[in-house]
Amino acid sequence: MTTTVQKSHLQTLVDFDEYTRLMEASLKAAIVSDEPGKLVRFFARYIAWNGYFGCSVASLAGKIGCARHLFTDPAEPFLPAADRNVLVASYIFDAARDEFDDHSTRARDPHRSLAQAFLKGIVQTTMPGADLATVNALAAEPAWLKVLNQGVLRGYGGGQPDTLDAIFHAMGYHLGSELLADREFTVIGATLREAGGNLAERLFHAEVDIGGTRHKALSWVGIHSGEGGAVEADHFEWATQGVNAAFAYIPPAQHAAMLAQVEQGFVAFAQDHRTFFDNVNNS
Repeated sequence: MTTTVQKSHLQTLVDFDEYTRLMEASLKAAIVSDEPGKLVRFFARYIAWNGYFGCSVASLAGKIGCARHLFTDPAEPFLPAADRNVLVASYIFDAARDEFDDHSTRARDPHRSLAQAFLKGIVQTTMPGADLATVNALAAEPAWLKVLNQGVLRGYGGGQPDTLDAIFHAMGYHLGSELLADREFTVIGATLREAGGNLAERLFHAEVDIGGTRHKALSWVGIHSGEGGAVEADHFEWATQGVNAAFAYIPPAQHAAMLAQVEQGFVAFAQDHRTFFDNVNNS
């Protein structure tokens, strides 16, 4: 019998409600502070952290795709046709497709560009006329965030050997990021509307130039949240299919150990997630 990863099981590994409350409290603290700089700082740090995930997804897909010796089809006796590493990787790469060019628009819209448009829109809307030195200082990455960003690279398997242990752990980290990110963006959208006065409406109508392309400032939040395009929920489903496909192409005797690696990777992301929101509003 093939081992499968279920969303319901993963959700028992961490207290999702607690993480949601922490995230919402951190965002509300920045919004209601009456200091626009704190809101800019919050989202500058969030976007700096978030920006590592899309590129890391592509790296993980490449890592799996090159691991030709790890995933083989036991039903295929012709060895040159038996490796299934790229098939497994394709499910992970589905998320990278959106990260590098969102499919919901006609323009070349990497999610990084949409995030930059959102942040620039926040600055233009809440701190009009602010000098660049002040804004750039607010957006600078503190030391703890630089460390956390390097943790994202490691979480996705960067610098790790091309072994089953490392790859299944990285896939678990990816599952955690996609599952919690869907909640994150839904909370961000709702909190901006409920606690931000008319900020959400102003961002909705604002357009920002990034790399020669005009972007709606609020698009980044809308396409990611469960109330919009819900791309993170889609990415989670694709990633789950990828992990389950991976189990089909390794010996059954290794399933229990690899499931444990998925769980450990999932929890590792949750720990990084908590570290971020525990520190994001600190000076």
